Amino acid sequence: MKKILIIAFAFALASCNQTKIAYIDVEVLMKDYNATKDLEVRLKAKQEVFAKELDSLQGPFQLKVQEYYKVAQKMSPQQRAEAEGVLQQEQQFLQARQQQASEELQKENLENSEALTKKVDSFVADYAKAKGYQLIIGTSGKGTVMYGDEKLNVTTDILEVLNNDYSK
Repeated sequence: MKKILIIAFAFALASCNQTKIAYIDVEVLMKDYNATKDLEVRLKAKQEVFAKELDSLQGPFQLKVQEYYKVAQKMSPQQRAEAEGVLQQEQQFLQARQQQASEELQKENLENSEALTKKVDSFVADYAKAKGYQLIIGTSGKGTVMYGDEKLNVTTDILEVLNNDYSK
């Protein structure tokens, strides 16, 4: 199936001498796009807030555990079981809060990344129409496009306009 698509694509290119094609290095575009950089900064700040919150909860819990070990030998088996149950519940709460924070960060990252991707895709479509391109190929490094003349690489042009638009 791939061979048929490649042959059809090559045939279409050969039959249309005036097809205007370009490519974008998606990795460079997303890495250097100011909106992506801002998203990373926001997520890192939020991650630090969660880490501080968890540390503020973890510290007192560790003190309780240490205190328990100091007095555990003097406790009756029933008292030890009760104290261990309380500590176990608190530990489960801390683990749940850590999981919740992690999931929240992942969700926010995914939602924002999808929004950025949609915006870039929409912009590239508008750019292609405005510049008369019939095809703009996205590549990651040199993975998809095995060779591309640098004259066909419009990554820098698109990145410049995206960043200008973002800064408004």
